[in-house]
Amino acid sequence: MLTSCSEKRESQHPNVLFIAVDDLRPEMNCYGNSQIVSPNIDRLAENGVLFQHAYCQQAICMASRASIFTGYYANAYQIYSCRSVDDLMPEVLTINEFFKKSGYDVFGIGKLYHHQEDHLKQFGEGWLETQKLAQGETKGRGYLTSEAQATLTPEGRGPAWESAAVEDNEYRDGFYADWVVNKLNELKTSQKPFFLGVGFQKPHLPFNAPTKYWDLYDPSQIETADNPFFPENGSLYGKHNFGELRNYTNIPKGNAELSEEMQLKLIHGYQACVSYTDAQIGRVLDALEENGLKDNTVIVLWGDHGWKLGEHGMWCKHTAFEVDTRGPLIISAPNIKKNVKTNALAEYVDVFPTLADLCGFEIPVHLQGESLLPVLTDPESSVKEQAFSIWPSYRGASNDKSKKVIGYSVRTPKFRYTEWIRIDSGEVMDRDLFDHATDPDENRNVVNDKKYEDEVPKLSEMIKDFRERTENIEL
Repeated sequence: MLTSCSEKRESQHPNVLFIAVDDLRPEMNCYGNSQIVSPNIDRLAENGVLFQHAYCQQAICMASRASIFTGYYANAYQIYSCRSVDDLMPEVLTINEFFKKSGYDVFGIGKLYHHQEDHLKQFGEGWLETQKLAQGETKGRGYLTSEAQATLTPEGRGPAWESAAVEDNEYRDGFYADWVVNKLNELKTSQKPFFLGVGFQKPHLPFNAPTKYWDLYDPSQIETADNPFFPENGSLYGKHNFGELRNYTNIPKGNAELSEEMQLKLIHGYQACVSYTDAQIGRVLDALEENGLKDNTVIVLWGDHGWKLGEHGMWCKHTAFEVDTRGPLIISAPNIKKNVKTNALAEYVDVFPTLADLCGFEIPVHLQGESLLPVLTDPESSVKEQAFSIWPSYRGASNDKSKKVIGYSVRTPKFRYTEWIRIDSGEVMDRDLFDHATDPDENRNVVNDKKYEDEVPKLSEMIKDFRERTENIEL
């Protein structure tokens, strides 16, 4: 009996399209920000479930991605630095290895992990070859104008933004989209399911995008942050001078304040980059549909963490605040709800078990996250009552680990509570408590308010329990 390719494909486990977007805030149009031009991410949300309260496990690229790919919390493997996954956990089973062992063809391009050695181990020499090709096809170190290239430091740093009248694929993310489109054209006749990961680098700094995406926004309509001040009574362990941004050649150094003009330019650049990457995602989604693959493909889109655009008087990520730990998460798949938003709490550590569950496999028992499949079929349900993140803070202690303090932060439906705990002694050095029912932007630390004296011990116990069940484990 003859069977068509599409019929054979339907009988298999579904494909997985795994879309990572670097430094993407959950503020696209589908998340309620009508100023952002994001028709393609919006389209994906219309075909799936959008999580309004998804949280990373540490608001920095390497650690957050490690949690997603391994299914472990950041504190489980003591990732207090930028060491690679292969260095920290050489024997760990990652998402892509899980699918490869489950019979999938596995491909990846762009920034999925953080380190090159992890990409090479997980995706092989093919990843390196495409990366070299991308670097060859895109000029400079992400800069295309002669003015910007003339300012590059030996480390490749230039200005914090660039607008160039070029085609999309002259910047790296456009090249990545080209590659994925071609790969999907090849995969339409494959008899094996695939796991295809693509890591888009924008809107990560520098905010470089084709001019046409800058032109989508009227500078006169762009506004600075509503809360450009540090939280009242906030712990100083959560404060920094956004050194990541200050590395760029046109940004004031030290603790100098940014002018309003510069802030508006940075926000404009960030928004342009979001729309640029959105357009590349649209090309990928179009190719998936045109090749007849959409109906048998699980799509997950995530950003590795949030990002400050002047909120709390800071920029970039690198704290345990809501604006840094909350990120986008959208899942589209056969046989789940469409065009719905859920308020269920989710953690990025849940992505691995969710994909295994969605694709019909047993969930590996060692994973620390939970499958979100119950929420995907009933968005009013929930699988957890707390979400946890950490943030290491030296507070001027350089690399002296004995003085390092870790902020353990728990998010419940109503509160965010953070304990800043010294590593060597376990002493709680400071605390933050924000009431999201009255203060969703986290502008006032109420940990010492008598009104909340019964809540603090409960929240503290949640952190204690979290540490006991996730740390000092056999990896």
